[in-house]
Amino acid sequence: MVQKQGQTTALPGVFSTLSAGFELTTRYLWLMVIPAALDLFLWIGPRLSFRALIENLIATSVAQLPTDVLALDVNALTEAAGRVNHFAYLSVSLLGVPALMAGPMPEKTPIAPAIIDGGGLGAWLGWLVVFTLGGLLLTAVFYNLIAYAMRRSLAATTAMPPLGAARFVRRTVHTWLRLVALLALAVLLVLVITIPVALLAGFLTLLSQAVAVFVLFGAVVLIMWLLMFLSYTPQGMLLNPRRFPYVITDSVRLFRQNLPTALGLLAVVLLARQLLSYVLLTADSGTWVTTINILAHAYIVTALTVALFIFYRDRFVAYLRQIEQKPQITQIEE
Repeated sequence: MVQKQGQTTALPGVFSTLSAGFELTTRYLWLMVIPAALDLFLWIGPRLSFRALIENLIATSVAQLPTDVLALDVNALTEAAGRVNHFAYLSVSLLGVPALMAGPMPEKTPIAPAIIDGGGLGAWLGWLVVFTLGGLLLTAVFYNLIAYAMRRSLAATTAMPPLGAARFVRRTVHTWLRLVALLALAVLLVLVITIPVALLAGFLTLLSQAVAVFVLFGAVVLIMWLLMFLSYTPQGMLLNPRRFPYVITDSVRLFRQNLPTALGLLAVVLLARQLLSYVLLTADSGTWVTTINILAHAYIVTALTVALFIFYRDRFVAYLRQIEQKPQITQIEE
């Protein structure tokens, strides 16, 4: 006969989880190597430019717009196009390794980076796919290192075997394939919603522009909510032994059952990333001092990412307790 525990352990809140993320990152500083290396490459490495392509697209668009609605600074757009480094696709938005230099490149750098001309539209689409897949592979390595650090911290009192190269490669490839599937699912959901809503809004524009805007706004809110419900799926890929469809459903259930804390932690992480990037880029001096900014950014965003993993682990263990299963460390980490 199974006896239920008389007391339940209170789950850590947002700030306790964030504190645990910074503590684990401080203990294993090598976790920040991948974000730091990616930023250093984007900062002083070669830059892939599609400036000619973007300028042609801007010129074509401007020529088709009526002069009375054209309120854009074409020169500013052209100048911004020249500062875009398309190697930044290696940092997949919302899903990949966070990068400080993922936006427009700083105007001043300590060394002049080489500029690589990307070519036409077909080349841009090809590089977009290649760098996105490469960025997801880099993310898979990053996430597996975090999961390994978590196993080490939880097994600190016992002898833990070193991480075998073959096993790590298998886990990384497995995680990479799941991340690709998750991105494909997210893109499919967005297309399923946006295409019919855009057609409906186009028809409603003939009747009422306000109603059309309201419909489009509702579609954006719906997409945001769907993506938030999937937001803890990457952590489940590493900490949940179940198959991919069940990992997705577990992420949805975890987000729904812990809505205030899950939403609060996600909001703090996203807001902190944006604010940190703004402050550090504003303080950029164009000298080697920027290296300190890159290292600080890598440390903080790694700690924020680790906090998301810790949050999922704690909630998944609590779920296992609710269904009267004994949570084993190896069970949630394999």
